Amino acid sequence: MFFFGNTYRALRVLPWVVGVAAAGLYSSAMPGVNFAEAAWLWAIPFALWSTTRPAWKTWLLVAGVTFWLAKIGTLVWLRHVSPPLGWLGLVLLTALLALFPVAWLALLRWLFPKTVGAPPVFRIIIQLGLAGAWVTLEWVQGWLLTGFPWALLAETQWQRPVALALCAYGGPWALGFAIILFNIGLARHIHNLAWARQNAPVEAAPSPFAILRNVSPEFYIGILPVFFAIFVFWNSLNKMHDHAEKLFTAGFVQTDFDPNAKWDAARVQENIAVVRTLTRDVARLPAPPAVVGGAPGNKFVSDDANGRHSFALHSASMPQLIFWPEAALPLSAGSESFDGFVTGLARETGATLVYGAIRSEEKGYYNGIFTATSAGVSKAFYAKRHLVPFGEYVPLADILPLRRVVPIPQDSLVGARVEPLPVPVDGRVLRAGTLVCYEDVFPDLSRDMARRGADFIVVVTNDAWYGREAGAYQHAAHSAVMAASLRLPVVRCGNNGWSGVFTPLGQQLPITDASGSIYFRGAGRLDVMGIPEEVREPTFYMVNGNWVVTMSILLTLWVCVRNRLRFRKAEE
Repeated sequence: MFFFGNTYRALRVLPWVVGVAAAGLYSSAMPGVNFAEAAWLWAIPFALWSTTRPAWKTWLLVAGVTFWLAKIGTLVWLRHVSPPLGWLGLVLLTALLALFPVAWLALLRWLFPKTVGAPPVFRIIIQLGLAGAWVTLEWVQGWLLTGFPWALLAETQWQRPVALALCAYGGPWALGFAIILFNIGLARHIHNLAWARQNAPVEAAPSPFAILRNVSPEFYIGILPVFFAIFVFWNSLNKMHDHAEKLFTAGFVQTDFDPNAKWDAARVQENIAVVRTLTRDVARLPAPPAVVGGAPGNKFVSDDANGRHSFALHSASMPQLIFWPEAALPLSAGSESFDGFVTGLARETGATLVYGAIRSEEKGYYNGIFTATSAGVSKAFYAKRHLVPFGEYVPLADILPLRRVVPIPQDSLVGARVEPLPVPVDGRVLRAGTLVCYEDVFPDLSRDMARRGADFIVVVTNDAWYGREAGAYQHAAHSAVMAASLRLPVVRCGNNGWSGVFTPLGQQLPITDASGSIYFRGAGRLDVMGIPEEVREPTFYMVNGNWVVTMSILLTLWVCVRNRLRFRKAEE
């Protein structure tokens, strides 16, 4: 009885061990924890468990609970956004987002067991269909209810430039497809080895070539994109080495204002003084000492009447462009006083200011990016095109009394500019593809700018809403994927969190304080490298867009219909 009791308890616990293992690998791969290799393994426990054909009720319960908890762990920083509404968002949004991996796991439960004992061609078709289904669901997540394509599987590789090389051919969708392809291929290989060992004759001597002999073709299919990524990365690295040049030196002003108190009228003058001090200092600080065998750079902290400021200097040159974060000051762009303030700073520093600001209009306001030189503020500006629901506007506010609950008295206006913003740099004009806040999580927006001739992408944001946790890293990961997808440098400036540069290969150059933290009030300088327009070639993704998504949708439909028909035929 003792034996059977323990066996029964083990069988009941096993599904939860599988779910916790898979969800743990999945969430630990996300930016913040940064165990990127876990992304290539997370689906294996569920795939192997599916071959035992567990009950659907048990499967969906385990998948639903564990992946809801995984999403809560990934987005736990949401509680900082407009509390206590942030807690409500944490519960509801994570429950919605968990539906997408659970839907994919349901397909896995239906399709993967059919590969046991099936011909290789059929198994490969299932493998491709499952990879396509994952991409399809991620794409739907980025579109449904205005979309929230946050923490895509591709973002887990944001610190792995070799893996990011695949994005140049299909954006984040290509990398997500490759990761699932590898998961299924390795799971199939592990199952094959276990099956072969179970059915091997007892008297047979173990062969050193047994593992190679039992390698499934799905494993080779899964590993093929990895080798392709290595080839693409080294080829791109050589091109960067041969053609890259400095586009400009960027100065970053990271204000670290409390987002809940920034609009307090009593703090306006204090905030103006902080921005003025940091802007002046980043333009006149002495050049950093050279470091043999590495990039020049030093970090130090200074004190003034406005508090302690950290400075990170990685460039010996004075900045030609100085970036401020999203809505840097609680003032309206276009007003005489504010325009005079930024023009004066541009004249004093000798740099072009690229700054996030709010511009008030009769019917609302624009959340945009503006430029100023010593000659004045440019009339051309970029206004945010993809607004945050319940953050910058209230959906269905004319029908439902949601404004009583959501503290947004006035909606933001939607911008119409798609063309890159002209930015003067030492007598020449560069074209900046501009994005505000979480617009960088939507791949099509940056691709539109790149196709229209952007020389670099600039993202201004306010990640202080996320607290000092993983949220800022998760947001920055999208910029890494964007840079690798378009082969353009991405300049990122935030009120708090990740400010710095992503190279055209997705390599990251963050601005940090003396302790190495991305959370600080201060400024920094970095050289921005890129490939000149005359030798720059558009990436396959830039030209062909979401072809991986189209292919994935077709694969998903094909596999589902094919297996449904096959199942009916078997019944007959």
